[in-house]
Amino acid sequence: MIPEILWIIGFYAAAVAIVHWMIRRGSGEDRRHYVLVAGNHQMQIEWYIRALQQFSRRTGTEIGITVVLDQSTDDTGKILERFARSDTGIEWVRKCTANSTEDAVNYERLGSGNNGDQEGKQKVVFVELARSEEVARLPL
Repeated sequence: MIPEILWIIGFYAAAVAIVHWMIRRGSGEDRRHYVLVAGNHQMQIEWYIRALQQFSRRTGTEIGITVVLDQSTDDTGKILERFARSDTGIEWVRKCTANSTEDAVNYERLGSGNNGDQEGKQKVVFVELARSEEVARLPL
């Protein structure tokens, strides 16, 4: 009796895994990369990142997250350092204020290609966290 139940559970789990894999593979949805421009957002940044990761798991959408620190004086950088160490899908950089045209070129380069993603195009979504109308564009 017990071995038969284990076989049924095993087949059910395998079927669920195969269906999930087929949906992810066949969805054809583009990869999204979120660029979050953050200042002093130590109280919110972890929530934003975890909400984006939850969105990715819930919908099966592959995402990348890059956080640009713009004149941050609080512990936002330390929080991002911890995330970047534990999760490879999260990157962060400090924005240099010396040359704003160089920053614009770097932003353009981020959005210009698909960064090695040969199967689908990568959609880059820029969100400045200080502006509530831009935060509303996040799938939270």
